Amino acid sequence: MTPSPEQISIGVSPAVQTLDLTPGETYEGEFFISNLSGSKGVFYHVEVAPLTFENENYDLSFTDKTDLSQIVDWIEIENPEGRIGETAPTSIKYKIAVPEDAPAGGQYASFLVSGDAGALNDPSSHGFFIKNNSEIAVQIFSTVAGETREEGTVLENSLSPIYLNSPIKVSSLVKNSGNVHTPATYVVEVYPLFSNEPVFTTEDSPLKNTIIPSTTLYSEKTWDATPLLGVFRVVQTVEIAGEASREETLTLVSPLWFLILALAFLASVIFALVDRILRRKKVKKSSSNPPENPEKSLDETKP
Repeated sequence: MTPSPEQISIGVSPAVQTLDLTPGETYEGEFFISNLSGSKGVFYHVEVAPLTFENENYDLSFTDKTDLSQIVDWIEIENPEGRIGETAPTSIKYKIAVPEDAPAGGQYASFLVSGDAGALNDPSSHGFFIKNNSEIAVQIFSTVAGETREEGTVLENSLSPIYLNSPIKVSSLVKNSGNVHTPATYVVEVYPLFSNEPVFTTEDSPLKNTIIPSTTLYSEKTWDATPLLGVFRVVQTVEIAGEASREETLTLVSPLWFLILALAFLASVIFALVDRILRRKKVKKSSSNPPENPEKSLDETKP
């Protein structure tokens, strides 16, 4: 029975390859493709493509070639298509011939792996080709030896003093201004108002993102267990290439309806206090200026 497109499932390992390359030398590597669908008739196709990240949200793109994806032209795949093993993973071998004049710094590419339930090189044999449904990418992060620079800047480290809806969310914007990919680390800590014991922290296992050269990355971190109501001290520390930014703020978490009620109650209390003060002033003024005695005034006018 020919599997339907929904039944085709493939996996790759490792999904990210980190390589150190030297100009003039050839590197040999491999990764593995696994058939996760249980079908006996799954074939694969592998092709090399650029690896770029679009906009500050780092949306993956495999189409636009840049100076940082010259490595695409250096890669040759030994077995770009074939049948995926039914039980054991299939090894995909490749070579990277690095030119003598290869620029120092980061180079990025991807292996796009697609599955096909039809005959090899004949996707129409079973009436469908499911490349788009089963495509998966192996990312290549490589560094060419030479004059490399790790430079980065924390452009934004943002904390909000009030959240009308949980969870607490912090954000940051980090730029890589060097010529190699560089990790950015994020430590988020949340403390109760009157305590130095955190209720949430990533200090023991800092969150990390890899930033490629000449790009900026916007990142958000959340405390999913944020209660609906509370006041907390929130701290975020962001670091890249030795530059660190630490921000701290008091944060109120409150539903909008509760905040409106609290403000209305506070306003009523203030109004009552002001009214009471004004009444006291009026009484005091009246007592300090008694009315004149008309009889006394007549007696004083008698001869």
